Amino acid sequence: MADDADVTLALFDGKSKVQLLAGQYRGLDGLRAVVDFDGGRVPAHSTTSYRPEINETVWVAVIDGVAYMLGPTVPKPADGEIVSTSSGIATVSTDVGEVQATYNSGASFSASDQVKLMWGNGCHIVGLKSTSPSAQEVPTAPGGSGERVTKTFAAIDSGSYQPGYGWRINDVWSSANNYGAWFYGTKIRDTVPSSADIIKAEIYLPPPERLTGTRPFGRHPYASKPAGAPTISATSTLSGTSGWTEIPTSLIDHLKSNVGGLGFDLGGWNIWPGTQDPQHGGNSGRLRVTYET
Repeated sequence: MADDADVTLALFDGKSKVQLLAGQYRGLDGLRAVVDFDGGRVPAHSTTSYRPEINETVWVAVIDGVAYMLGPTVPKPADGEIVSTSSGIATVSTDVGEVQATYNSGASFSASDQVKLMWGNGCHIVGLKSTSPSAQEVPTAPGGSGERVTKTFAAIDSGSYQPGYGWRINDVWSSANNYGAWFYGTKIRDTVPSSADIIKAEIYLPPPERLTGTRPFGRHPYASKPAGAPTISATSTLSGTSGWTEIPTSLIDHLKSNVGGLGFDLGGWNIWPGTQDPQHGGNSGRLRVTYET
């Protein structure tokens, strides 16, 4: 008796016409899904118990003129970190960006809480995770010579320095008279091997309280706040101003072998909440670095 693999192989053995298309899920019609694709709205058999959100993009296989909805085109994150909550909706930071999630009535969460997510007709928080086990390491790709690793680094402190006043506030400024910086101790240098090839680097920027003019972003050579004004070097303008924002990998290339952190040089008039902010403190300045050893 043929098993599932035999049947699948037979379909592709010149006996059936098979197409794989992306479409938008529009709801249910009885026991079948309704999907818009290829210029029309078509009923499709569901192949899994997963129910997409309305208008979510899904894969559809058309075999001999019969449509089968396979599932979402983008993998769904299983875990996340609370950024904020408002009106019964939580903003959750995940490894594929921020998502909006519902949660059980009466539940409460704080910024930086680690939560488990459930998907199907929208994202829902199952509850708080009791622990955050170490991420599973990805084995070396066949034929490859290195191992790809992603690490996160929470900032231990932040602040803004104004000449004549010193380190006067925990928020991170970039203005005509204020430098802003995040500090990480020595954890970046102590964790990322000096021989590592930096593939991608991102920083989490809380939604800014003010955003005007230039905001030169770079690195500094301090484990914690220095006595005087910080020196910000290797500056450039970031493509984003909030959420997970990509930064030049050259900055981490330097910090993997040297003590230091990141921040803004003198600029226009820009303000981001710092590490002590009750809503975003757990995430402000958090780094996410992917590298190969």
